[in-house]
Amino acid sequence: MERQLNISRLVQDVGGATKAAATAGVVRTAPYGWIKRNYIGSPVLEKLLSANPDINIDNYFELTETTSERDNEGSGS
Repeated sequence: MERQLNISRLVQDVGGATKAAATAGVVRTAPYGWIKRNYIGSPVLEKLLSANPDINIDNYFELTETTSERDNEGSGS
């Protein structure tokens, strides 16, 4: 099992895409790119967390299956 940052939930919890973009100092549509690519840079993450000190980043990491784990699960017959 791997852990993956749920960027979509993080963006929602900081007030949505428009507010996340304003906080990070980027264009309004940038958060949609973070979600689509499943990538958010450290400087942006620092800005979002600094502006929202009540957010615990650990709560946004979720367990996911790796590709090899899915491939190893056959039908069992």
